[in-house]
Amino acid sequence: MKLNFNKTVLSNGVRVLSEKHSDSACVVTGFWINTGTRNEERKQMGISHLLEHMVFKGTEKYNPLQLALAMEAKGGDINAFTAREHTCFHTTSLAEDLSLSIDVLSQLVAFAKFDQESFVKEKRVVQQEILMCSDDLEEYVYDLYFEKVYPNNPLGFQILGNSKTVEEMTLADIKNYYDSHFVPENIIVTAAGAVDHDQLVKEVESSFAKKEWKKLRLDQSVERPVANKIKEHFLKDCEQCHIIIGFPTSSFADHDRFNAYVVNTALGGGMTSKLYQKVREDKGLVYSIFSMLNTFVDSGLQTIYAGTESKHANEVMDLIYEELKLLKKNGLSKKEIDLYKTQAKGQIIIGSEDIDNRMNSIAVNEMVFGEYRPVDRVINEIDKVCVDSIHAYLEKYLDLNQLSQFTLGPEPL
Repeated sequence: MKLNFNKTVLSNGVRVLSEKHSDSACVVTGFWINTGTRNEERKQMGISHLLEHMVFKGTEKYNPLQLALAMEAKGGDINAFTAREHTCFHTTSLAEDLSLSIDVLSQLVAFAKFDQESFVKEKRVVQQEILMCSDDLEEYVYDLYFEKVYPNNPLGFQILGNSKTVEEMTLADIKNYYDSHFVPENIIVTAAGAVDHDQLVKEVESSFAKKEWKKLRLDQSVERPVANKIKEHFLKDCEQCHIIIGFPTSSFADHDRFNAYVVNTALGGGMTSKLYQKVREDKGLVYSIFSMLNTFVDSGLQTIYAGTESKHANEVMDLIYEELKLLKKNGLSKKEIDLYKTQAKGQIIIGSEDIDNRMNSIAVNEMVFGEYRPVDRVINEIDKVCVDSIHAYLEKYLDLNQLSQFTLGPEPL
């Protein structure tokens, strides 16, 4: 499949990127704001996410129902998400509806209107979302883990905030955050699929033409977090004990991330992984066990998750620690590395067929590296992973004395 990438920086500073997929009939479009939980102050924890909700309450051109109907009436959809380092508003549509996608998305990020009545209602909605997420314990345990590991850095803030911080936010807070963070230097527009770059640029320029941006000097500097070593248990009435064991790893921008990717795949990246085979297949102690790379622009966390009955929790953790000790001692053999490299490359190539995935990828690469990183380049970097590079990575990052452990369950451990 032929992919054609283009990038244009508009006169106002907005970056417009596209990747044309010659065999697609659809286009996925995203308006990315290079700000998220990490740019918040403690008293405004959750404001990025609340603002993501609020822009859907109406704009200069569309009321809330019209925002949803505009895309759905054409068979497309519109959605948004808030992450720790960015916020994204995105649509999926037929190629012929690109103009509509740009119009709707630009209204959200530049022409939202805020009123007190909608604000009060949406705070209640978000508070219900917070309660709902606290019932999803596999997700909730990660929120608590980040809070404990990064207690003095906004990277550890809960993305949704908490009921208190949300309740205490004011409409003026929302308006100020919108005006100061949703600005051209912070906006990246990406599109993948059946997209014509020249048309995309023209549509984006036109959509922002009437916007009078506030001239603000935006301070986006963030403090590099230092991960705490923790060993804590959170008592909660539930059926299983939820376990996270983790350690600091390379950042998204670090070349070591390719070694981290292979190590993550080996540990708990699938059914062939060491932890899945040992803890689930051999011992039958869990239904869910996996590892995850949580990478940011300047730091990262390698985490391992498992859910099991409380009576088996210590045995499961012992098995995880045992596998980490073996990994530290023996590293990975060439045969293992070749297997997990092939698995990782296959996942990347398969993912490149998904235009939604590609829209996300070109945006994140622009935010982190300021450049386009084609699939072939990533594959070539993974090919360079070898026994020596894995050994060096494990020596640098896998300190068995610095492993963090956080558990949530009905009984003390």
